[in-house]
Amino acid sequence: MKISKRLSICLKYTEGFNKLADIGTDHALLPINAVTLGYVSSAQAIDNKQGPFVIAYSNVLKYELNNKIEVVLGDGINKIDSDVDCVVISGMGGSLVSDIILKDDKQNIKRFILQPNNDSNLVRKALSDIGFHIADELVFSDNNKIYDLIVADSGFKQYNDLEIEFGPINLKEKPHFFIQRIEKETAKLKKVLPHITTESRKTEIISRLKLLEEVIR
Repeated sequence: MKISKRLSICLKYTEGFNKLADIGTDHALLPINAVTLGYVSSAQAIDNKQGPFVIAYSNVLKYELNNKIEVVLGDGINKIDSDVDCVVISGMGGSLVSDIILKDDKQNIKRFILQPNNDSNLVRKALSDIGFHIADELVFSDNNKIYDLIVADSGFKQYNDLEIEFGPINLKEKPHFFIQRIEKETAKLKKVLPHITTESRKTEIISRLKLLEEVIR
């Protein structure tokens, strides 16, 4: 079953785990591919909306995977089985993603694969709060939009404010689309700066510009 670039990037990080839970699964495309490819032995496809739940259930039956993939109507980590060791949450805002991972008991989860549409800093902060460290990060483009992917494994690690905002691996490796996003923000701030009349706001923008320059240096 064909999936988007965004989901295929999430998919590869599921390989080698036992049971996957895909929260906000939509049409269950990710669990179907993960099980079919043998990346995981079984999966749960979880969605809190009736429409996607019905489509996900139909897709699982279509590929005759109902003995390996359970389709669940509900939301959050409280719906996952105790043998789930890998969780994917993709295509939601960073605030919602962070709320989900903070809310319930993490049981036996060893890896989170998180793809927030925005506010990735909130996700990094939440991961640190629940005792997970960032094992990998990607900044990529799909359909002309730049996304973050954060892969976190169990085990606490302390991060400073800069690492929380931009990502520890991003800061170290400075990938192409990470730089592109910062350059876009820099250009936007430089464009509005001459039109700012409030001194406090002007100081704030200048400070932000200096920070962005340091990040990509």
